[in-house]
Amino acid sequence: MYIEGMNVLNSWRAFAEAIVVALAGVAVFSVINIPLPWLIGSLIAVAVWSIATQRELYWPFSFRKIAMVLLGYLIGTSFTQDTLIEMGNHIPSMIAITILTIVFGMVLGDIFSKITGLDRSSCMIGSIPGGLSQIMVLLDEIKGLNPTVIMFLQSMRVMVIVIVVPIVAVYIFGGDSGAVQSGMGTGSVNWANMPWYTYLLYPLLMTAGAWLFARLRIPTALLLGPMVLTIVMTFAGYPTPELPVGFVNLAQMFIGVHIGLQMQPRDLPDWKRIMAYTAVTVIVLVLFGLGLGYGLAMIYELPFTTALLSTSPGGMVEMGLTAVAVGGDVSVVTSYQLFRLLVIMVFVPFFFKWLGKRHARR
Repeated sequence: MYIEGMNVLNSWRAFAEAIVVALAGVAVFSVINIPLPWLIGSLIAVAVWSIATQRELYWPFSFRKIAMVLLGYLIGTSFTQDTLIEMGNHIPSMIAITILTIVFGMVLGDIFSKITGLDRSSCMIGSIPGGLSQIMVLLDEIKGLNPTVIMFLQSMRVMVIVIVVPIVAVYIFGGDSGAVQSGMGTGSVNWANMPWYTYLLYPLLMTAGAWLFARLRIPTALLLGPMVLTIVMTFAGYPTPELPVGFVNLAQMFIGVHIGLQMQPRDLPDWKRIMAYTAVTVIVLVLFGLGLGYGLAMIYELPFTTALLSTSPGGMVEMGLTAVAVGGDVSVVTSYQLFRLLVIMVFVPFFFKWLGKRHARR
């Protein structure tokens, strides 16, 4: 969260405060054995602290970019040729689940608009389960939206899902809260066996992949660029060692603090009432995703953890990290989340432009 007008000294103090609060949250959630303490602990601690104290914290946006590049590499190492062939069998269910989830989210947004009196289009877009940053990109393409409403609804949804889904996955469906690196990387290769120059070369390659995808204006370029490049490297026979656990933890905290600082309910009118309705809406959306996940698990005989994360109305970044942490099949989860995100980015702007023209004629 960049704070305009803050001088260098104050920004460093605000940054240090954010780190201390985040690490305190990580420590508390580690002690009480909550899944994903680096993600959930930092998220809740920063959100509660900033809302309760109204203190301005500083968190460089570049940290989220670093986290996405790291996650892109991590997800890329989970893909194999067998995985891609298997995912072809999931295309019909991807289409059906994506359509059902988007339509259900927009219906909830429409109901939310009628209850709260907030702008209809903004409420509907705020309720569409895509990635937080990707949904905010739609503001540039669709005119007349309320960014405060959309940011709040998306942030609240992501925050609740990131907190609830891992707990459900671990304590109800038997996920592994300690499975940070299950199945990642090429065979038994690790960084200790890699030549010294790869320590510089691989980060440069991942950064170049992110830059190229960004230049091509591909959604979620910072994640997809490194992910696709890593998959290509794996298929070409180059070693792709697993990401060290410390880097995964850092990526979780970078994402967690970023999400926590998006929560600014006081920017909304009658924010307490709206926050209560938002919580109910998000819970209904999570339950809907849970039902879809149960059906997906039955059809394809998938582990419930993997199916739940695949259909969960979170973002690809957040659900990808959760899959890594609880031992889900990262490639399956990412494929479903990515498919929904691409559909949203391609088709949703056309729908709301059409909706805006329709209202303009009335």
